[in-house]
Amino acid sequence: MILGVVAVMAAFIFYSLTGPPATPSRVPVLVILALVASLFATLTVEVDREAVRLHFGVGLVRKSIPLAHVSAWQAVRNPWYWGWGIRLTPCGVLWNVSGLEAVELALPGGRRFRLGTDEPEALVSAITHSKGLASPAPPVDEKPFVKRRAAGWVGVAVLLAGVALVAWILWSQIQPPGVSVNAGGFEVDTLFYGESFAVEDVTAVSLETRLPRVLARTNGFAGAGTLRGHFRLEGLGQGRLFVDAGFAPYVLVHLRDGFVIVNFREPERTRALYEEMARAWPDRVAAPGP
Repeated sequence: MILGVVAVMAAFIFYSLTGPPATPSRVPVLVILALVASLFATLTVEVDREAVRLHFGVGLVRKSIPLAHVSAWQAVRNPWYWGWGIRLTPCGVLWNVSGLEAVELALPGGRRFRLGTDEPEALVSAITHSKGLASPAPPVDEKPFVKRRAAGWVGVAVLLAGVALVAWILWSQIQPPGVSVNAGGFEVDTLFYGESFAVEDVTAVSLETRLPRVLARTNGFAGAGTLRGHFRLEGLGQGRLFVDAGFAPYVLVHLRDGFVIVNFREPERTRALYEEMARAWPDRVAAPGP
């Protein structure tokens, strides 16, 4: 499961971030994903006469639970919404990399620990054998089950709220920017990267038929051709983009420090914005680019 998630994230990052594959905007994130995969892709559980020992991946993240501290153990099934990795659940800490099967251990002080496994019965048998018993200890007390189920539904609600929030943010980012122009300057309104620019900072305005090559995203959003925020462009340097790539033309506003490029998916709307700026600041307008 974790390998699958990492692969999907890597593919999304590789194809959604702008610039060539080796640009700094991609490499650090892909290295981090590779590190996560090596550390948490697998979970190994070993049982001997002294302890239950488990470790993720290459073994940097590991844990040892003395068998003398284990008073009860049983095969259980985790709800899907508890997720994978190292999790804090209503039934204690969970270590898991895939699937829903696990073995729950009862520890001193009422603590519980769950080990994800694709062989729960074999793990229960191994613990029973190492404890020198003919059969497992009595099942872990399940009295708090109702409270756990309630906590589980709370977890589902929080998860759904988080998914809805992320979806709303993504939807908001791909909406066309709001642009207002007046004699004193102009303002670009978006969810995170909007800003106002004074006419004193505007040095030239032109209508371009192509977007210069994007070299890197420094602080912004890039997805499905929608670019919002701070980017570095070939021939222009560092500036702000509020564009949908592939929908020419583009309004290029040169500033004393950087630039702003704006467009809309409807070409006539982009041209109307350029004409509005031309009327507001006729001395800043340049001839349309080739």
